[in-house]
Amino acid sequence: MQALTASWAAWVTAYEQHCKALPGPAHTECPNCGADELRLLFTGRPEQRTGYAAFWCGDCLVGIHLGHAAVPEGARMESLDTPVEQRAVRVPNYTMLWPDEEQ
Repeated sequence: MQALTASWAAWVTAYEQHCKALPGPAHTECPNCGADELRLLFTGRPEQRTGYAAFWCGDCLVGIHLGHAAVPEGARMESLDTPVEQRAVRVPNYTMLWPDEEQ
């Protein structure tokens, strides 16, 4: 099991930096392991540009999940109407970090 070394706040900061780079390539270091392997997938209603976000590191397989997110214009998004087995991007079984209790 991967040791969790970064806080929820560090992950949210990395997510915000990653989103600012979209739709271009984003090179944000993983707050947990430092690798340049962060992946982001939005799933929701493309016509509304809202949904949820899975944000994880492809190297250490640690990340966060945001239950409601605005999808940046031009960012790739999977539709909730597309069956999981037909979606272009598969989200791995990563270790999810939850918000810090003191927040």
